[in-house]
Amino acid sequence: MNLTEQQKKQINDGLSQANIKDSNTRKSFEPTPEQKQLIKENREKALERLKQRQNNLRDASKSESPAFEKDKRPLDKIRPSVRRQDYIEYDFSTMKNSYGGFINTEDTAEGENNKRAKTLEDWQEEQKNRRMLFEEEMPAFNISSAPRCTECQVNIEMDPLMKKVFKLQVCKTCVKNHPEKYSLLTKTECKEDYFLTDPELSDTTLLDRLDKPNPHSGTFSRMQLFVRCQVEAYAFEKWGGEEGLDKEWQRREEGRTARREKKYQQKLKEMRLKTRAQEYTTRLKELKHGKKHVHEFSDAIDGGLNEDNVKVQKRRCMTCGLEIEEIGL
Repeated sequence: MNLTEQQKKQINDGLSQANIKDSNTRKSFEPTPEQKQLIKENREKALERLKQRQNNLRDASKSESPAFEKDKRPLDKIRPSVRRQDYIEYDFSTMKNSYGGFINTEDTAEGENNKRAKTLEDWQEEQKNRRMLFEEEMPAFNISSAPRCTECQVNIEMDPLMKKVFKLQVCKTCVKNHPEKYSLLTKTECKEDYFLTDPELSDTTLLDRLDKPNPHSGTFSRMQLFVRCQVEAYAFEKWGGEEGLDKEWQRREEGRTARREKKYQQKLKEMRLKTRAQEYTTRLKELKHGKKHVHEFSDAIDGGLNEDNVKVQKRRCMTCGLEIEEIGL
């Protein structure tokens, strides 16, 4: 098809106008520097999230890059999902033989402390940290005005266990020298020695107590320890002093003795009745058959088959009625 010069000119003009519009449209969609910076930040955040997701979902059996290896926690410090002490009382794989015939409860496998020999400095630091668990108060600046032990009125360093748990201002020396006051009692000892009930021992407003794991088994209920002076004071208040407690003990002992005697007499009575019944039955037999009885069996009769499918014969005493079986021939 032949085009005239005028038609070719119109087509070229239309193409040039379309190119101009296209260039103007591209310029209008060109991002600004602020938009470019925002796009860059969003891209970096997206890459960081992708890297974190891949790190969380990675296969543990595959080797990891050194960049992630140096940021990992050591395996010994990872907290297990299940506590072994809830199911294993003594883990022999982690114990050390002390050659003393006992289990050292202080030798626990926690962290890296047991992987190397403990030096004197380490032991001193451990003892200091253990004391700091209880020593919450700062030492007194003025010793003359510092609170003193209520027992000896000399020491100003109190037993942290007695002070924190039982609210007693007593030093360690007095606790050791006066076990009749500051020794620890179990719940069973409180019930047997001071006649306290379970509701009274379970009431935290009446008596302070120290909760510890049960030494017999980890699955048993926790052991509760009470200080003797507090238990004794409450028992004296309940029973009316030391004399009242002694009277209650005497009353319970008398009741226990009476119950034991009553049970013994009941058993003796049953034995006598049983003996009399046997004697009465023996006398009846003697009156009926004489002291010495000789059986007079009847002739054998057919007894059929026994449980072993063996043919048997039966005989009966004509006097006392005793029946015997004989295997038939």
